[in-house]
Amino acid sequence: MVAFEVYDHSKSVKEKVELADSVFGAEINEVFLHQVLTAYAANRRQGTHKAKNRNEVHGTNNKPFRQKGTGRARQGTMHAPHHRHGARQFGPVPRSYRQAIPKKMKQEAFRQCLSLQTGRGRLSLLSDLQFAEIKTKQAAGIVSKFDAEGRVLFLDVNPNDNAVLSIRNLDKTSVLPVSSCSPLDIFKSDWVFLTKAAAELFQQRYAKEGGSEA
Repeated sequence: MVAFEVYDHSKSVKEKVELADSVFGAEINEVFLHQVLTAYAANRRQGTHKAKNRNEVHGTNNKPFRQKGTGRARQGTMHAPHHRHGARQFGPVPRSYRQAIPKKMKQEAFRQCLSLQTGRGRLSLLSDLQFAEIKTKQAAGIVSKFDAEGRVLFLDVNPNDNAVLSIRNLDKTSVLPVSSCSPLDIFKSDWVFLTKAAAELFQQRYAKEGGSEA
């Protein structure tokens, strides 16, 4: 088991909990993690890039000058790639970059990303993420109390609307429900805040059977 202190918004310890080491203390496999996270990043690509080929370049198809007698290399069209405003040879076309990620690989990626942030000391548990009103100062206070720098991610089971509107005003700071979070979101964050409910949900979903929870 991995011991965590659960804090309130002023960084006072409310309680201590123990969570499964199979989720928050798993061994990191860098090769595996690179493979899965690269697939997640690829799946986010829209693949809408497009360059014009010779048939799609706008303009006349006439020869730019006569075939012989000019002393210049013969040219059939100004649409050729070596001409200014010409086509692009073998340019990108719309395509899908999607890679299949098996369910068990997704589960293991969550375990390793959560464990990686825990090992770095960059994962903190909050008792809740309830905001009585929309107040960016309250969100900034949480980040400041924990000295969280860089990209900060808040995760809750069902984020409070006031909390979402308050946190999103902060630079490089975001809040997501657990259901919309991916291992890539956790990995790319410099600091992760989990509510106690979110941590328990991660444990319920990804703890391995047979000992690490007991």
